[in-house]
Amino acid sequence: MSKVLLLALTVAASSLLGCTAEDADEPEAPALPSEPVDHWFSARDGIKLHYVEYAGTGSPVVLVHGFLGSAEGNWIAPGISSAIASRHRVVLLDQRGHGESDKPKDVAAYGERMLTDVIELLDHLDIPRAHIGGYSMGGAITLGLMDRAPERFLTASLGAMGLEETEEVIRAEAEAMDPQGTDPDEEKLLELAMGGEPPDPLVVEAIAKGHGTWWPPPVDLRAIEFPVLSIIGEFDKPYSTTSRLRRELPDLEAVIVPGRTHLTTIIDPMLRDRLSSFIDAHDAP
Repeated sequence: MSKVLLLALTVAASSLLGCTAEDADEPEAPALPSEPVDHWFSARDGIKLHYVEYAGTGSPVVLVHGFLGSAEGNWIAPGISSAIASRHRVVLLDQRGHGESDKPKDVAAYGERMLTDVIELLDHLDIPRAHIGGYSMGGAITLGLMDRAPERFLTASLGAMGLEETEEVIRAEAEAMDPQGTDPDEEKLLELAMGGEPPDPLVVEAIAKGHGTWWPPPVDLRAIEFPVLSIIGEFDKPYSTTSRLRRELPDLEAVIVPGRTHLTTIIDPMLRDRLSSFIDAHDAP
């Protein structure tokens, strides 16, 4: 979990790389995205949840951030949400315990509630199906939803997340293929984030313990009928993390981002571009 904790530092991403939603390779300039608007709704257990919405005209895209991240840090600052919003309605959830959502300190307030929050958000917005994606813990939640509510997906996108390989020989072979390396941008992000307000340790502990009550999900990957994107950094154990996804998913697009780690893949323009193009390529007619 310690590596995932660093996702909170993505708030500093725009200061470091100056990412934008521009794409010089597009033959025509995409429509300008709508402005993001803040909203709140109450989950069934009374927790108040914050989400950001770009009111586009295309099919809906719902994105879930990582552990100690936020809609702002994971999706808005690196220019990911604005790039997608030029063609789609985009919804970014601040998970409970994160961002501008309520932050209970009770372990019982987390766990599977973090899965049902996404379903309740879809219901709140009258969205029957969506392109659903997440990064790190958000990717874990996406996997959990693939098991619990596959009927709500148009596509799934898994950033920096997979399922443990169950075949020992295959796992060992995949681990041997994982490149070793570091990304200097990781240290720069650490330096930029030093002045940030630290999270409440009781909230952090509750989220982490709650996550362990449902992970890993018993998802039958071979039964998944919609396209899935896996995108992961070169130095984030890309082969061992995604080995089972590659073996069992019927329709998987697997992408490795060169030179990036678990922390820095989210700020790389390649993630923004590949996620956006994947959604467009598999959009509902």
